[in-house]
Amino acid sequence: MFEQPLNERIRACLRLDYLFGRIDHHLEDETTEGGLCAILLLIEATDVVGRIDVKRELIKELERQQAKLLQLANTAGVDAEKLTALLDQQAQLLDQLHRFLGQPGAHLKQHELMNAVRQRASIPGALCEFDLPALHYWLALPHQERCADLAEWMEPLATIRSANELVINLIRTSVTPSDCVAEDGFYQRTIDSGLPYQLARVLLPDDANVYPEISAGKHRVIVRFMRLDRQTGHPNQVNHDVPFQIAICQI
Repeated sequence: MFEQPLNERIRACLRLDYLFGRIDHHLEDETTEGGLCAILLLIEATDVVGRIDVKRELIKELERQQAKLLQLANTAGVDAEKLTALLDQQAQLLDQLHRFLGQPGAHLKQHELMNAVRQRASIPGALCEFDLPALHYWLALPHQERCADLAEWMEPLATIRSANELVINLIRTSVTPSDCVAEDGFYQRTIDSGLPYQLARVLLPDDANVYPEISAGKHRVIVRFMRLDRQTGHPNQVNHDVPFQIAICQI
C-alpha cells in the first residue's frame, strides 16, 4: 500500500498517523533503544502538531466529513445505526477539540529533558551518555516506569490522535480500490477539480518488485512505477505493464 496526500491537511494527518503508529511499536520494546526511539518519535509528533494549527485543521475536516455524512442519512441502503454511531463519535471529538485550550504538545516544550533531547537530536552522535546523562538515567529505568512516563506525556495528545485516526480511516475506507494496468509503467487518471479529493492509494502485490511514484494536481493523478537499483539507490521507470489497484478518496 502506497499513499499520496492530495492537500496539506491530509499530509499532516498521515504524518501523525505514521508517527503515532511507530510510537506504539516502540512502547512494546523493553530495551533502552525502544525507549529512546519512542521519545524521538514523540518529539517528531509534537513538531508536526506545532508546524500547523492541527487542532483547527482537524475541526474543519471533521465538520466537513460530518456534513457529508448527514447528507446520507435518508439514503436507501445506508446502515442507520452505524451512521449514527459515527456521527456521535464525530460530535464528541469536535466538542473535545473545541474545549481543548492552548496548543497541542505545548506541555512538552516546558519539559527540560525533552527540550534537551530535541536540541541535540539533530547533531550526529549527540545523544551519547556524556552529552545527556539525564537521558541515559531515564533510559535505564524499568520498562514499566518509562511506559508510565510516556503515557503521561502522550495523554494531552489523545484527543488529537483520536480525531486524526477517525479522519484518516474514514477517508481510507470511503472508496473501494479498482483494478487498473499501468502501460509501460505509466498510469494517468483525470479527476474532477470541483470535488474534494483527499488521498490517492495504490495497492500492489507483495511480489510486484516495483513501487509507485505518485503525483497529483487539480485535474489528474499520475502514477509511474519504478524499480530501485539497490547498488546505487537510483530509481528507474519500468517499461512493462504493471497491474495494480487504485483508490482516489474524497468523502
